[in-house]
Amino acid sequence: MKIITQNDHQSLEILSSIEAFFLRFRLSQIAKVSNAVKTKGVPFQTLFCYLISTLFSNRSAYRDYLKHQDQLGFSDKTFRNLLNNGKINWQKFLVLLCRRIIVFIEPLTEPTRRNVFIVDDSMYERASAKHVELAAFQFDHAKHKYTRGFRFLQLGWSDGNTFLPVNFSLLSGKNQVCSPKSIDGRTLSGKRKIQAQRKATNVVLELLSSALSQGVNASYVLFDSWFSSPKMFHQLRELGLHGVAMVKRSKKVYYQFNGGLIDVKTIFN
Repeated sequence: MKIITQNDHQSLEILSSIEAFFLRFRLSQIAKVSNAVKTKGVPFQTLFCYLISTLFSNRSAYRDYLKHQDQLGFSDKTFRNLLNNGKINWQKFLVLLCRRIIVFIEPLTEPTRRNVFIVDDSMYERASAKHVELAAFQFDHAKHKYTRGFRFLQLGWSDGNTFLPVNFSLLSGKNQVCSPKSIDGRTLSGKRKIQAQRKATNVVLELLSSALSQGVNASYVLFDSWFSSPKMFHQLRELGLHGVAMVKRSKKVYYQFNGGLIDVKTIFN
C-alpha cells in the first residue's frame, strides 16, 4: 500500500505493523460482517490502515493528508465519508475484533486468572458543536463545570495484565443543544440515537449483553459508585456476572449485612 513516501521511515514502520495486525486478525472478515465495506473506490483496508497509522504517529489525519495528498491517491472527503457512514456498525466491529484478540492471548495466561469487564465513562467534549445531533450540556466531574458534548461510555476487558476496549456508546443528556428532527428506529444510526438517550445503567447492560453474545466472557464487572445500586447488582447476576464496586453512601438504600438490612453508612461505621 503506497500511501506514504519512502522517506518517512517511522510512518512506514507503523503502517507495516498495522497492516500485519489487519491480516493476522482477519479484519476484512470483521469489516464485512459489520457492513464496513466499499463497493467502489478506495478499499476499506487502505483507508482504515491509513487512519489508524495517523493515530499511532500522533498526527491529525487532515494535516497528514495535506502533507501527503499527492501520494495518497484519494481526497480527505473519502475518509471523512467512511467515518460518517451511518450504516457501519462500529460497535459490532470492535466487539468481534476484541474477541479474536482474546482468543489469541488466552493461551499466554494462566487458566486460573480471573477475567473482568470494566465500565467507565468520561466526557467527550464538543465545545463548538451547535448542530451536532444529540450533543448536550453535561456536567464534567473532572473539571467541575458544565460543558457541551457527550458522555463517552466505555466497556473494557482485562485479564489483570492486558486491557482491551470491548464496546462503547456516546450518551446524550436532557439539555440537548441540537435535537434530531426524526429518528428511524429501523436503521443502525436510528438505533444508536435511541440508545444515546437511554439511562447510562441500561446502556451498560446492553453493552455487556452484546459482548457476552459475541463470546467475550468474564466473571466480574468493575465499576465506580456512579453505576452502583442494588438493581444493577441484581441485573448483573441475571447475566451470570458478579459486580465489584464502591457503593453509594446513602441512608435510603439497604444491604443485607450480618443477617439484617442495614444502610451503607451504618456498615462503614
